[in-house]
Amino acid sequence: MRLCAPFFLFSVAILFAPASHAIFADEAYQTDSHLSLLGFPQAQNTFFHRPSAASKASLLYTLSEKLVVGAINPKDGAVIWRQWLQTQTENQTAPWLLKATEGGNTLVSAVNGEAKVWDATDGRLVWEWKGDGKIKGLETFTAAGGEKDVLVLSEKEGSNAVVRRLAGEAGGVTWDFVDGSGDVPYALVASKDSLFYLSLHSALLKGSKIKITELDLSTGRQIGQPNLLSSESDITSEESILTVGANSGVPFLIWTDKGLKTLKINVIGTKQITSVNVPSSNGVIAEKIIVHAPHSATAHPHFLVHYQGAEAHWAEVYHIDLATGSAKKAYDIPRLGGKGAFSTSSQGADVYFTRHTAFENTLLSSAQPAVLSQWNVRPKSHGGMVDPQDITHAVSEVVSRGGKTFAVRSALALPSGDWELIRNGDPSWVRPEGLAGTIAAAYVEIAKEETLAEELAAESHRSVFGAYAHRVKRHIRDLQYFPDWARTLPNRLLGSFLSDKQRSPEQSLRRDSFGFHKLVLVATEHGQLAALDAGNQGKVVWSIQAVNLKAGEKWKVISIEAEENAALIRGEGGEFLRVSSNTGTVLQYQPGKLISSLKTSISALDAAGQRLLIPVTDDGSLGEMPNIELGQGTIIVTEGKDNVVKGWGLTKNAKPKLAWQFTPGTGEKIKAVTARPHHDPVASIGKALGDRNVLYKYLNPNILLVSAVDAKTLTATFYILDSTSGAVIHSVIHPGVDISRPIASTLSENWFAYSLFSETSAFSQERSQIDQEKVKGYQLVVSELYESPHPNDRGPLGSSPNSSSVYPTSAGEDDTIETPHVISQTYLIPGPISHMSVTSTLQGITPRSLLCVLPDLNAIISIPRAIIEPRRPVGRDPTSAEIEEGFFRHSPILDFESKWILNHKRDLMSVTDIITSPSLLESTSLVFAFGEIDLFLSRSAPIGTFDLLGKGFNKLQLILTVVALAIGTTLVAPFVRRKQIDGTWKA
Repeated sequence: MRLCAPFFLFSVAILFAPASHAIFADEAYQTDSHLSLLGFPQAQNTFFHRPSAASKASLLYTLSEKLVVGAINPKDGAVIWRQWLQTQTENQTAPWLLKATEGGNTLVSAVNGEAKVWDATDGRLVWEWKGDGKIKGLETFTAAGGEKDVLVLSEKEGSNAVVRRLAGEAGGVTWDFVDGSGDVPYALVASKDSLFYLSLHSALLKGSKIKITELDLSTGRQIGQPNLLSSESDITSEESILTVGANSGVPFLIWTDKGLKTLKINVIGTKQITSVNVPSSNGVIAEKIIVHAPHSATAHPHFLVHYQGAEAHWAEVYHIDLATGSAKKAYDIPRLGGKGAFSTSSQGADVYFTRHTAFENTLLSSAQPAVLSQWNVRPKSHGGMVDPQDITHAVSEVVSRGGKTFAVRSALALPSGDWELIRNGDPSWVRPEGLAGTIAAAYVEIAKEETLAEELAAESHRSVFGAYAHRVKRHIRDLQYFPDWARTLPNRLLGSFLSDKQRSPEQSLRRDSFGFHKLVLVATEHGQLAALDAGNQGKVVWSIQAVNLKAGEKWKVISIEAEENAALIRGEGGEFLRVSSNTGTVLQYQPGKLISSLKTSISALDAAGQRLLIPVTDDGSLGEMPNIELGQGTIIVTEGKDNVVKGWGLTKNAKPKLAWQFTPGTGEKIKAVTARPHHDPVASIGKALGDRNVLYKYLNPNILLVSAVDAKTLTATFYILDSTSGAVIHSVIHPGVDISRPIASTLSENWFAYSLFSETSAFSQERSQIDQEKVKGYQLVVSELYESPHPNDRGPLGSSPNSSSVYPTSAGEDDTIETPHVISQTYLIPGPISHMSVTSTLQGITPRSLLCVLPDLNAIISIPRAIIEPRRPVGRDPTSAEIEEGFFRHSPILDFESKWILNHKRDLMSVTDIITSPSLLESTSLVFAFGEIDLFLSRSAPIGTFDLLGKGFNKLQLILTVVALAIGTTLVAPFVRRKQIDGTWKA
């Protein structure tokens, strides 16, 4: 055996050599996924455009409903670049505009009063300009020197409307034209030589007249008298105007009356108006009219009028006669059932119209009624990417390959919120832009399949023949999975023995051994409910329209709660629905607004374990209670509109009784009420010290963290409440707080944390030089609660055989409530934190990490608990006992290290919330971040994956080592036996 020892040690050294290398780099982009979204694209601000004159390929540009301007690669749907135009959009009246410079390499966006010019290739901000009023019109044109200048129309600058020309290089004002007539500014239209300013002039009786003022492009001076179109009975609002200046070569204007009975067409610069009656189709009346026209100055002046009825759609194609300035109908496009969409594109002077329906795309020529090409669109059941549905709007790019061959790619915006690209009828990619605006999310376990143990248990309750028949049927039923199992067997073998990189993502919806494969249910403000596969790069498993909303209305969701094979979604208006987690099938639905004064509802479990909803009114009182039986002594905590937190006691067969009521200090307003997470296990009731003593934690599952601010005194107060008695067991006040900046907080186990922008806090255990100077900045405060400041002491309740948090133990005759011992530390941090959460593991053995959203960095950071431990020594080096606990000297400044950032190189735009869920591995917590735009899935291991082999572990090498040892042992065994026998004989 001595001969085998060196060989064994050498084999082990080779086997574990790769384990000494870092494994974090190869986990990036493998264990996390990122849905980099833009938001639902706007029809008028979405187009194909070449980023530069030298470019041969076009990119897909859009300004979305979430105010994100970006470029998409039409080849694969990847985001080339994107920029978020953060601005106040409430009571928005001015349109959001996006224009591309003809033949240039820039884009111009206008939102509210800001105009920004972006590099079309990489999204770099070239320059920006901000005016006093909102921008109503935006145009670009090429100056004499080749510069791409920008024209903007601003409203409400005093009582005037102003037209400005901004230099293309730096955004300086070249000239401005002030309109003091009091007319309502509407739009700008630039032709080759002139600029037309359109406004709405109030008529004498009712409605408005369209006034067109011509301006000199070089000087901004008015040319001649304004042209007042006599159509005062038609223009009732700005929505009556269908299109303006679609063709910069021959700009024209189209509007309609309120009843959609007549179209009126005017070539801008002339006084002639062409009237056209809106046709009906087989008795179907048009409910919506959309005009499509090319945007190129060299294209023919042709346009299409799309009529959409309740159950059908049709269209007409018109040509503008340049000699007479009138519009004539060229041909009709026949009626089809359902809702459809049209898109326009041009190549040189030729104009093409593409018709999009749920099942086919048709390419039409604008010159004559000829179908150039037609493609069937495959549904999802036949290899497509989405189910057949109506199309909201579309943009297309047509390339003629000579003769009768065309290449057409179309980007379709669908009612489901998806954005799909179709290339010659074949689906290319789908972007789930409808998931932007996620307001609530929850992890849900994948529904269990019937296990073998359950099958055998069912057989045990049957007769011998019945059990045998059941087993034969089960075996026959299992044969349907054999082809898939055999097909994936080679890949699974390669993935097991060669490398994990060879293993493809799990496509089937089933649980895995490590608990990583779960579903994430998300609800959006648009009323959409979707499920993401956390084990398959965030793939959308299903998506449904949960509620129907009115125009401009947003869905407000209180929570999503996981149940067995289902999920319960509660809305703020009282509505709730229960859906199947695997399929999205609605199992139960109750509409909202059944109670007029209802503010929200609370989910509670009755004695039988059934989940029920208890209504809560505006003042925080409980509504009519359902006929349920709750556990004795149940307390429900509510928050009323009168700045109060209430605790309601529930007893059997009795109405709810107000147990306690908490109101913050005078002038303070409650900002947030935070409870411990639903899954917050405690692995140890105490903390072992370096000298082998124990400091016992204050573990109260009923504590709440209430944050309150005072706008007058600029203070923030944080209260720790006992929700069963309403007693304040701890509070702290911070002066000099900027309450307009984010204040985030979280609570877990026996500690809580919060961040704010204020003066340095006197909360530290020892005043440092920074505290004395009262420096203002962003702060992170972490506090721990213990039963006693002394080790091995359980506090006042330690010697009591019975204790209750409803009637806290008194200290002496003054009835002072005993409070926990609090240890706190304050850290100066480099930036704001908008949201906090903590990691969650199955047993709570792994130390928790603090998860924070950093809005300035577009990142999520995981701060190790040991770094922000409040018991770290201040102003001195740690003792030997403290070193054994892992403590090091406290520093009042906490830098965010790059290795703590969970999203590494990914840029998370407008993430506002984080949820976590435990996996089956104690080391790892699942993390999901969501918000206004992006979605992000990841895993967090606060102290490393100690219970999981890394990707650097070589399984093939291990097998070869075992085989080599077995062979070596077999070969050496005869020599060892012979040596033993010889030694015996010699003895």
